[in-house]
Amino acid sequence: MSERHHQAAFPDDREGRTEEEQSAWHAQAGDLRGNDGDFRGALSEYKKAARLNPSSPQNLSKLADGYAAADLPFKALDYYQRALESQREQGGEELVDAHVGLGDLCRTFARSATAVRSYERAVRSRPRKPFYRWKLAVALTALGLYEQAEQQLLTALQLAPKDAFYRFQLADVYLLMQRHRDAIVELEQVVILAPRDEYYRLRLGAALLRAGRAPEAVPHFERAVELQPKNSSYHVLLRYARMRNEQTPAISIDIEMLELGAYDEDFVQRIQRLSEPPLAA
Repeated sequence: MSERHHQAAFPDDREGRTEEEQSAWHAQAGDLRGNDGDFRGALSEYKKAARLNPSSPQNLSKLADGYAAADLPFKALDYYQRALESQREQGGEELVDAHVGLGDLCRTFARSATAVRSYERAVRSRPRKPFYRWKLAVALTALGLYEQAEQQLLTALQLAPKDAFYRFQLADVYLLMQRHRDAIVELEQVVILAPRDEYYRLRLGAALLRAGRAPEAVPHFERAVELQPKNSSYHVLLRYARMRNEQTPAISIDIEMLELGAYDEDFVQRIQRLSEPPLAA
């Protein structure tokens, strides 16, 4: 939104308004600028809002959001903490967004335990919001608390049973728990829910390969290639899956590395060479 459009949305008739009203005006203007991707402009508006009403936890939280969007994480961390302290002193409604923002920053700083506590506060305040449960599950997974992460994702799926993303995240947790059969079951549901997502197909194919079920894996790699025909990596992976299915020639590879796309040029050349038909005598 241009400066002119912002002025149209928020006409500059602030004369006679209280400082609290002017603060709210700047906060809303900051929201509009942020929605337009003008993060510097949003930060400027949030600063004005906080100067006019520095005791407002909501203003401090928005200012923290502005610093986070402007890639100033230490400033953002400080203002999230200030916002939450102010909210505790004043009482009132929980600052859910501040807890989530603080959790996100703590994950960035590899402070997973603090992130868990922040996300838990958000989940307690909004227990029916699956997005917060997913964030909590990610932080729990980083701490190796897989069973707790599983429970959060299962609850998220109860709230949003047709969401392929949360089901995919649950499958990833099962892979970390070495529960490959459960992971495959979830991934099979994922590709039903999102049949045109080639990455989900790739991950299901890799999981099936890991389980020694190459004949079932091949069609999923074929579908991934159909969906992304210009992706040369997918063609290589399909060749590898077919070779595993035919069991000749034998080749060894770390399936987890394959699944993540972490293979080098030497592997690609070997696959291409071994998958070529033999020269006629």
